[in-house]
Amino acid sequence: MAPIKTFILSLIGTTLTGLVISAFDLAIAQKPPVQKQYCKTWQDVKSQIQMIYMGSVGASVVPDMPKRFQNGCVYGDHGAYTISLYVLKDDFKPTNIRLDNEILLDSSIPRINGADPNIERQIKRGNILHFFNVCASTGTASFCKGIPKNTSYSKDGLTCLNNLCIQAINVPETELITIWNNAKK
Repeated sequence: MAPIKTFILSLIGTTLTGLVISAFDLAIAQKPPVQKQYCKTWQDVKSQIQMIYMGSVGASVVPDMPKRFQNGCVYGDHGAYTISLYVLKDDFKPTNIRLDNEILLDSSIPRINGADPNIERQIKRGNILHFFNVCASTGTASFCKGIPKNTSYSKDGLTCLNNLCIQAINVPETELITIWNNAKK
């Protein structure tokens, strides 16, 4: 009987050890659930945007958004030199643009892959406004040569103040110039 008792006790011990180890492995392997990212409007994150651009390009003026973009969702992306923000038109709900499970730098702005060709298509259709620091790399040196200082200007389809620009199709240039001029006040 001793060999059977030993066998049963060893079987019970092995089973319990396996259960404890598997429970421990599951506890370690499970990642906390990613919080569902909700829509942040420009006004929700404007102060964070101000801090991002002050730290990266020394810009201290961030404008309000044009009329049809004031309540749209804001997403961001950054590369080696450029920080881009994408503001959706107020009622635009993209179906083919995927969000990352990250945030932009140290903000609460959800991150999006700015290289996604669907974003560029929606910018060209006027559904997404692109806000970015245009003079961030040597690739834009010719654009930035001789730009006005502390005066809003339009150049190559962009409306800018210093090195921050807005690309917004179907928004009148006069409206964009006005929001930049209001931001300086």
